[in-house]
Amino acid sequence: MTTLLRRQNKYRPLAPLLAASLVVVAACIAGALWSGAGDPRARYASLDAAKLAYAQVMVDISTESDLASLGFNAGHGARSLSALGGQEYFMPMTSRAFDNLDPAIRSCFEGQDRCTALVVPLGAPRDGGFLAAHAAQPAGHAVFLLHSGRVAYKTIVD
Repeated sequence: MTTLLRRQNKYRPLAPLLAASLVVVAACIAGALWSGAGDPRARYASLDAAKLAYAQVMVDISTESDLASLGFNAGHGARSLSALGGQEYFMPMTSRAFDNLDPAIRSCFEGQDRCTALVVPLGAPRDGGFLAAHAAQPAGHAVFLLHSGRVAYKTIVD
């Protein structure tokens, strides 16, 4: 009788070991598929294509919907900043640097109806690999200040 119990207990750790192995294999497959798809934040095939779309944005003319049609919309890694977030993004460290800010940025800070900001990654390097997808920084950001739904200021930050 004791021999029968030993045989049953002999294979007891096998089930958790198989379950753990399946989880590891599934995670490896998912990681390989995910890293092969490229960076989901990248909106354009190349940085040049992103800069071409950026050149089509006209200050004081382009609207928020125009930005969306060009691919500069919230989502896919873009950040939409409130008025306070826009101030934090652009606020220089010294008062002298504040005096040297672009007049459009200063008017957004000083006006009663404050601007919002949209920070859009232009693209990410495609080095490939699972860990490289996490470590890769975008090639640059397009930053737009929006005042009453229109672009008041635009810049590219590398």
